[in-house]
Amino acid sequence: MRLVATRLLGFTLIEFMVTLVVAAILLTVAVPSFVDFLDRNRVRGAADDVVSLISDARAEAVKADRDVNIAMSGSGNSWCIGANAATPPAGGNPVGSATSCDCSDTAACRVAGQRMAIETGAFPDVQAGALTAFTFNSKLGALVPLGDRSFSLTSPRGKYALSVEVNALGQARLCVPANQPEMSGVAPC
Repeated sequence: MRLVATRLLGFTLIEFMVTLVVAAILLTVAVPSFVDFLDRNRVRGAADDVVSLISDARAEAVKADRDVNIAMSGSGNSWCIGANAATPPAGGNPVGSATSCDCSDTAACRVAGQRMAIETGAFPDVQAGALTAFTFNSKLGALVPLGDRSFSLTSPRGKYALSVEVNALGQARLCVPANQPEMSGVAPC
């Protein structure tokens, strides 16, 4: 008679407990990094969208030969920003002036027939500072009134901040304000 040794497949209780402890340690280390990653990317996404909107509005002002106004409403967690082009000429009348848009009105904030706005609630956790309304000149794309504009966006937990700066020529850029953690791909102010 021959005895055949059989081995049962599976985990012992000790192996299972060691696996759980290792998983708990890895999770404890990973969660803060993941939350930090989300915080940084939320503010970066909002800032990229704002810079894109401003750049597109400037391009349309020059392309369509009509002034385009950029306006922001709200602040803190509840904000929106939009662009509004001057009305086209009709009946031999000259081009009208660009008026501020109201982001809450879905019929407003139109440039080249398309809605151009970042809606209230698009970035609910990102805090925005106030932005003074300005207009892009239809001939050069420069700001009217002439001068630089900037405002800040802050991450949900307040750790990260980005500044959106628009120079007198209408060019928008992102930068990291002084005394804020660095963000890859964004120059300091």
